[in-house]
Parts: sequence; C-alpha cells; structure tokens
Amino acid sequence: MRTSQRRAARLSTLCAGLLFLGACSEPARKQPHVVLISLDTLRADRLSCYGHERETSPRLDAFAREGVLCEEAVSTSSWTLPSHWSMLTGLPVSVHGVCDEQLWNRRPEDGELELPSRGRFLGESLQDAGYATAGFYSWIYLEEKFGLGPGFDTYERHGLFGWDHPLIKPRADAARELDDRAAQEAVGRALQEEHPELFDIGRPTAPEVVDRGLEWLRGEVAEGDDQRLFLFLHLFDVHDPYTPPAPYDELFDPDYEGPIDGRDITGEESLVHKDMAPRDLEHLLALYDGGISWIDSEVGRVLDALDELGISEETLVIITSDHGEEFFEHERKTHRKQLYRESVHVPLLMRWPGEVPRGARITGPTGIVDVAPTILRAAGLPSSPASPGVDLARLARDGGESQGTYLTELLLFEAGPVPTRRLGLLTRDRHYLFRGHKPGDPWQVEAYDLANDPKQAGPPLFLEVGGDEHRAALALLEEVRVEYTERRALAVPRDESTEALDASDRAQLDALGYTGGDAALSGGDAGRLCLDGCVWPGG
Repeated sequence: MRTSQRRAARLSTLCAGLLFLGACSEPARKQPHVVLISLDTLRADRLSCYGHERETSPRLDAFAREGVLCEEAVSTSSWTLPSHWSMLTGLPVSVHGVCDEQLWNRRPEDGELELPSRGRFLGESLQDAGYATAGFYSWIYLEEKFGLGPGFDTYERHGLFGWDHPLIKPRADAARELDDRAAQEAVGRALQEEHPELFDIGRPTAPEVVDRGLEWLRGEVAEGDDQRLFLFLHLFDVHDPYTPPAPYDELFDPDYEGPIDGRDITGEESLVHKDMAPRDLEHLLALYDGGISWIDSEVGRVLDALDELGISEETLVIITSDHGEEFFEHERKTHRKQLYRESVHVPLLMRWPGEVPRGARITGPTGIVDVAPTILRAAGLPSSPASPGVDLARLARDGGESQGTYLTELLLFEAGPVPTRRLGLLTRDRHYLFRGHKPGDPWQVEAYDLANDPKQAGPPLFLEVGGDEHRAALALLEEVRVEYTERRALAVPRDESTEALDASDRAQLDALGYTGGDAALSGGDAGRLCLDGCVWPGG
C-alpha cells in the first residue's frame, strides 16, 4: 500500500506538473488513467478488425468499434528492442539511438560501455506528473539492462523460462560454482527433469503478466484516493514458437495431421522453410492465428477488469504491437530481416470514452511514435519537441486523415562488424524501401503504389537508379535525415553506462533464433544517425 507521504509527494509533483494548465486544483480536463498494451509480433492484417477472413480477434474487434482504429500504422523497426524504445519515448530509432543489441557487445578502450541513447520515457513524464506507474513484461529485450524501465514505480518481468526462471536460477547458479563438471551437468539434468514445463520456450506466459498487472491495478484502485494510474503490459505469446494452448491450437485447422506443430521455427533442421508444402504453411498460419485469438482473450481479461473496477469510462487504453511477422511473402520467415508490410504494419487501436469518436478510423500513415505524444497530451502534458509523433486523439476528432511520413529502420550484422542497412519510408501514397550495404554506398530503392499494391506482393520492384522517382525518393529521405538530425539534437542524452551481454542473456536470445554475434568494436558515439550506420565503422 502507498503511504500517506507517497500520496502527498505525488500530489505535490502533480501540482507542479500542471501549473502550465492553470490552478492545480482545477485542471482543464481530468487526467485519465492510462493502459498501454503491447502485443509482441502481431501483424495487423491477421486481425479480423483489419479485414482478415478469420474471426481471430473478437475482443479487439469490439474494442475498435468502441474507439479508434489506425488503418496504416507502422512500427519503427521489425523487432522488439528498438521498437519498444520508440513506443515508450515517441522517438524514431535514429533519434533515440538504440538500433541493435550489438551496442551491448562493444568493447570500449576505457572499459566504460556507454549507449548513444537519447530521449525521455513516457513513464518518467507521467510519474513526474503524479501518476502511479507500473510495467509488466515477458521478454528479455524489455529488461532494464537494455535501457527500458525508467519511470516505472514497479517494473517486473514474468514468464521466465529455463535457467533464468526463479525456481531454477538459484540452484543453477550454485551449480556453476562447483569445480566438478560432471556434478554441474547432473544438477542441470535434475532441474530439467523436475521442471520440464519451465524449460519449454513455448509455454504461455501472458496469464502471468496479466495476473500481475491486474493485481497491481486492483490494489491501486482499492486505495480509493483517486490516484491516476499508468499500466504498461507486454504480452509475448503471439511470437514463435506458435504454440497456443488448447483450444486455440486447433481453433482454425482441427483436421491437420502433418508434421508442423509450431515449434522449431528457426533451427537449422526446421521444417519451416520457403519450399514447405502449401498445406503445411496453411497450418502454420492457422497456429499463428490461434495464438492471436489466445492473446485476444487475455486482452479481454484486462478490459473486463477495467469494467469491474468501474474505471473504463475514465481510462485511455491504447493497444498496439512492436512489429509483425513474415511467412515467406518475400522469401523470409519470422522477422528482423526485412521491412516489408508484413513486418512493420501493426495494429494501433485506442479507446477513450467521451474524448474520441466511437468507431472512427484514421486513414493514411500513423505509427507507434504517436503513442507517447497521444498519451502525454491526454494527460495534459507537453510532448517532447524531439518527437515527430502526433496526437491521435486530436487527429481522430479532426476527421481522421493523416498526411505524415514515417520511417522504419533496420541494421543487419550478417557479414562482419559493418552492418547492412535497411530503411522504409511510408507516405500516404507510396512505400519506399531502401537497401544500403554500408554507410556511403548508394541506395537501392523499391517503390510500391499503395493504391494498387497495398500488400506489396510479388518480387521486389527496384527503381531505376537516376530516374525521376529514384531521385524523388532520395530527396524525401534527405528531408527526413535533416529533420531527425535536428530532433536528435533536441533529445536529452541519457548518459547511461551498461554492461555487455553475458552467457545467460545470449542463451535466452539463441533459444528463439536471435543469434547476433559479438561486434567486439571499440567505436564510440560520433553522433551519426542510425540510418547512416550509428557507431559502427564504414562511413
């Protein structure tokens, strides 16, 4: 329970934070509670409210009818770490600077591993304005070692597996101290035999996160002091392996009798590859869709709790994702390799009773960089001048048409320490995709007409180098580079030091196919944008 001193301190900071609105006791509009839900690896077009033929998402569909749906929302990257930095700061990757976990593998000459990270987290601003804040998540990339967590009074990871599970870790750590290798291995085998379910990376974790989040929410509401609340939930179960619990595992393909079970998606001997039988791919997609329906039901538990607690009418809820998922639409599987629509088009839904129109749809580009500015403005707080994001609530009230330009970014360490770069620019009419081998190399540019080819189907469509549209695309990219350089200068440096990833971190990442190597570079932050190569050489 919060102490009276804590409540008094919050009231003091709330008054200070709202001075720009007028008297502290009479703000222009009562601040809402805020619930932000991130559904990892959820591509928008597999939701029924986004047009999927299967009814995969009944609770999200109903939620969309009660609020606002952004039709063309995009993430800032095609994987979890940089995307969540963007979601929680409102900054593009090149502005906040966290582009790859290789930042945690560098070996600076002075031994001090500093990140080129900038920006202020949403939770920090809400906390300073008097909100009680809590975040509950289920994957390593959201851990504090990766820079996330500032601004949360309570910040916890749930759904741990393997050697990091709290029932396993103490005995595993003790075994590592033994001098006898055979004894170490014996302890490891015993732990796996005692707790096989805790070594199953396909074990559903969403209930643990939701249970803990609702426990916190109910405890805060029970205080009865009208404290404003910010709850962040990150649910991971749509991610591979595609192993939803019963009955969702057979919901969309109960008659399948083939070898695909949703596991071992990224292993060298995986049966999931671009030449797999169409019937097997069909079942894989059915399992992915089943996972969506499963996570949809968990979101439903959160929404039901808001009703039960009597706070739905005074709560802004935003539901989105950090990236999508590929199923060989462009030769690849999973994510973090490309920036096509299937990897970056994410759901973005919002409900705020009495403040945004019911059943509204925002057309044109939007993105997860809009999440933080929307929440801050709802709370009566200014958004960061470093953020290009817009207030989606105002946009919905003003007619729901966006004309913005949104950038997606990706670095790939596939051939040594100099990364290959990928960029995407989404406008209302075009989606440009840029490929560069390293900083300084000319860009190859693909272009897609969103009116005639919204799904970007088929082989890449490269523009003629030096042609009119190629030059126009590069000019647009240069405009964005200039803008983001200015915005990065406005973003507050975080000046945080960290430690390199250890063997346990790598084991978790390797278990799900995140097998980046050790950059072993001593390069420091030279101020270069991520879209130009960040701290790595080659420019």
